[in-house]
Amino acid sequence: EVKAVAEIPGSDEIRTMSPALEHIPVMLTEALNGLRILQNGIYLDGTFGRGGHAREILKQLGTQGRLLLMDQDPSAIAVAQQNYGHDSRVRIRHGNFAELTNWVETEEGLDGVLFDLGVSSPQLDDGKRGFSFRADAPLDMRMNPEIGMTAAQWLRRVARAGPCCAATRSAHCLATTCSARGDRGSTPTRSSPPACWVPWPPHTASHTRKRSLVL
Repeated sequence: EVKAVAEIPGSDEIRTMSPALEHIPVMLTEALNGLRILQNGIYLDGTFGRGGHAREILKQLGTQGRLLLMDQDPSAIAVAQQNYGHDSRVRIRHGNFAELTNWVETEEGLDGVLFDLGVSSPQLDDGKRGFSFRADAPLDMRMNPEIGMTAAQWLRRVARAGPCCAATRSAHCLATTCSARGDRGSTPTRSSPPACWVPWPPHTASHTRKRSLVL
């Protein structure tokens, strides 16, 4: 039986001011209990991030155990290589966990799988990634900045195709604004106000503004 644990999106870590951006999982105990780690088991951390879960899993693994680390963010993989590349129990792969069956290290099977879903604090804190409206940066927002189109490119495509939608009760307002900007050729290309803001009324909740940031 393979144990699979997924933490709740949006609660994946506590932000710190450390230069290393240490990952402190919010539900660490619950995640580890769910995995029920065997000393000689094989486990996959499919969203390594900054290694908060991996660090604790390794403490419970024996010398014959194995931990497979995966992340699509090259910055996360660089941290994994630096911190755990020397550990003989660890294998590291740059890629999306959707492709984990293509990884030869998984062929023997897995005793547990962990996915910590959602954007990470390091991605928000690095203005160049374009995830946060606190920094004036290109509107990128790719988990893997080496492949695929940026959010700015996607918005231009959507604006040409027609009105866009959003998972919010104010979707009609968003769609109208996005469509109008597309007609003017002024879809946003940067993450900071005022380029990315829909003109919300003053009472609009902060989380609604954040969900519609790029529109």
